[in-house]
Amino acid sequence: MIYNFYIFGRGRRCLCREEWNRIRPCADVTQETKFISGTLLTLTSLCSQLGPPGGQFTAYTTPQYKLHAFSTATGYRLVLTTDPSVRDLQASRRRRSGNEDQDTLRHIYAELFVEHVVKNPLYRIGEDVSKCTTFLSKLHSFVQTRPFFAISA
Repeated sequence: MIYNFYIFGRGRRCLCREEWNRIRPCADVTQETKFISGTLLTLTSLCSQLGPPGGQFTAYTTPQYKLHAFSTATGYRLVLTTDPSVRDLQASRRRRSGNEDQDTLRHIYAELFVEHVVKNPLYRIGEDVSKCTTFLSKLHSFVQTRPFFAISA
């Protein structure tokens, strides 16, 4: 089951936040977004200090949800929160299994965000992507076709 999707730009600015299948409504969207951004920053820093060189933080799991992250070379961070039973949504290039749901975040970035936001002549880098209606439409369509969209284990 997919709960939330975020895109953070440089400087931890939230450029996009979408929500699906949420059981409890969010009391404070701004605080939740800051929490996700701070957690992502902290875990990325921890992984870079303790992990192998070039290693990246990709996911963590709690009893309530799982957070999947994808960082781009251009400084964007895509985050998806799901049910804890959902497998990791990206595979490293070395161990790619060919499983379509493991490339979800990479696909959203390369095929949707770059094509319909970054290449959009009306979009200014660092702005909220809510004005990019084609991107949001394609994002919703793509996410809702994932095999784990509304299935909870």
